[in-house]
Amino acid sequence: MNNNSNQPGEFDAVLGGEQQNQNYGVVLGGIEGVKNRLNSEDDEIRIAALEDALKYGDAGINLIIEALYDSSDEINDYAIYLLRKVGIKGKQALLDYDPWLVLTTFQDWKDDYRHRINNPIGRAYRVNSQYKLSCLLQDSKAKYIEAIKCQMYYKDTDCKTAFKDFADTLVKAHELLTNLKAVLIGDDCDLINIKYKESNINVTSIHPLLKAYPDLELLHIRGRMLEEDILKPELKILQVRNTQNNSIIPMNSLKHESLKTLIVDADGISDSNLVKVCNLSLPSLEYFELWLSRSDLSNINIDDLAPVLSGESFPNLVYLAVRKCGNMSEVAQAIVNSPIMENLKILELTDGNISNAGVLLNSPAINRLHTLDVSGNRLHKNTIEQLSTLKCRVIADSQFSDRYYSVWE
Repeated sequence: MNNNSNQPGEFDAVLGGEQQNQNYGVVLGGIEGVKNRLNSEDDEIRIAALEDALKYGDAGINLIIEALYDSSDEINDYAIYLLRKVGIKGKQALLDYDPWLVLTTFQDWKDDYRHRINNPIGRAYRVNSQYKLSCLLQDSKAKYIEAIKCQMYYKDTDCKTAFKDFADTLVKAHELLTNLKAVLIGDDCDLINIKYKESNINVTSIHPLLKAYPDLELLHIRGRMLEEDILKPELKILQVRNTQNNSIIPMNSLKHESLKTLIVDADGISDSNLVKVCNLSLPSLEYFELWLSRSDLSNINIDDLAPVLSGESFPNLVYLAVRKCGNMSEVAQAIVNSPIMENLKILELTDGNISNAGVLLNSPAINRLHTLDVSGNRLHKNTIEQLSTLKCRVIADSQFSDRYYSVWE
């Protein structure tokens, strides 16, 4: 039996015209046949060839990766579609080409948001009160919901307790919401309203929510994180002591296997809360966005970020954003010198005060990024021109802008 994938099979097509002798036709079999058809001017033939390329292992996947850079939108889109199906190698190729094709954001449900269940069932819903959330969950089709945004207007009378009300209701409904993948809880953000800069929502513990939904992939929390412990365990254990020597036994940090995206959107966050967030064990996390404040810049203790920068907490991080930081140059230096730069594709250091761009300009690791975003840092135009010489894509927009979101509803 002939196992050579480059040899013609019984049903392989033959290249040749009317004036060619069939005995001398070039057989379009195997990987060479796929390569030949990819040179066609007919997109339908090329798409069929890309589909066939999947039969030839790594060699075929390499041809699909090459098609990512094709000038035809149709070929490009189909290559993206196929690479999403072929596992780790396909994912890595997409990360190198455009990380946003792989990262989990609310854009995955951008066309689906509804305020009440209709027929047919939608995948994503928006509610602005705990009462409306409760009504939504009473529908028999609620089990199909994949994404929920629980957003309270900042002037609402129940705003201060809204986070806890939303979170408690979702935790109680965990046996119903078996397909839930994405959750946002917090302010109903109105960027036009200047008064919104100060949040009235107090973020309470997300520990029960993460425990109740082990398959959750995206969590966005938004509000004040100064007073309450946002990772307080359900069991009120203050500390555990070793009975033999009376020493305190360190408690393990919360581990969540499925979370891919975590957005901590804070109008102020305490050191203790930031430490707990950075010590979460999130082996699947690819996207971490941290807002320190809304109006005033807030300094950050670099030691608080240590578990993240070492790769211990989030070993598969691809996207990191730090916003509204008063010591952004110090943070930038810590990041570019850290182990996470090996895997990082997108770094966003925005709405801060980068006073020393040299830490970015002089780092070889920065050139391995796909995108560096330094918008809103009041950088001088000469500095921006220098940054534009980096090999990665550089975004330096709105140097005097107010707050914006990279992941917008």
